[in-house]
Amino acid sequence: MFGLLLCVLFGTKASAHPGSGIVVDKFGNVFFTDTGKGVWKIDTQGNVTYILASKFHWMAIDSIGQFAESPKNFGQFFERVTAQDSKPALIMCSDFPLVVNKDGNIYYADTRHNSARIVRRSPDGKESVLASDKIFEFINGITAGQDGTIYITEASNANANTIRKITMKGEMSIIATFDGTKGSDSPLETVPSYCRGLAIDAQGFLYLAATGSRSVLKISPQGVISTILQEANPWTPTGVTVFNGEVYILEWHDVAAALSEVRAAYIPRVRKIGSDGKVTTLTTISR
Repeated sequence: MFGLLLCVLFGTKASAHPGSGIVVDKFGNVFFTDTGKGVWKIDTQGNVTYILASKFHWMAIDSIGQFAESPKNFGQFFERVTAQDSKPALIMCSDFPLVVNKDGNIYYADTRHNSARIVRRSPDGKESVLASDKIFEFINGITAGQDGTIYITEASNANANTIRKITMKGEMSIIATFDGTKGSDSPLETVPSYCRGLAIDAQGFLYLAATGSRSVLKISPQGVISTILQEANPWTPTGVTVFNGEVYILEWHDVAAALSEVRAAYIPRVRKIGSDGKVTTLTTISR
């Protein structure tokens, strides 16, 4: 029950809380969601431009452009951010974590009560269920590996976030669990174990935005967890992606409890952990 409360307050079922969408295209351009504004782009020269889009929480990159010809809004939950026929395409989702897999389909976590499942959606609009389970109500991050395997992070256990993999046959297993950093100064309405965005690199290492512990985790294919970035109050990670051996992190500035439902009160910034381990700030969006 407590896990559900966290999702409602801070996760996918909330309307005004920080987004988790951050992606990098093949050219090295960074795109991230801003639930107070829309979408921002950081080009390879460091220039930041605004892209008109809905104030959604989640975003995925369609590198091949399978959904490039889709309507601007489709399938009830989705929005194509980039221009029609533009490749790669950016796809946003209003309520559910999503990823575009190597098979060209969207996989999203339907976290609705009594409808918890991982759904496969093809470019022609056909949907099928990859897997269903009560714990899917608590998914806060999803990604896909080189072989098409789906990975999720879910908070059905209030004391430990669980990272799982789901094969294309719908078989599920646990990769690792994270119980948080005890004594950490957690952001508003979270616990230390609470996690959000999830990404994977070509070697099978997972990267996880451990929101409740203000940190970024790296998880080996064997399930060994290490902390690669520890933030300090008032910043916390909610989204993560990896490109050319570098890790990009979407972070948000804390807000007062009285402003928790005010979208514009949340200030995002993007940081990068270089291949040499150096951490740099790429942008901070002022209001």
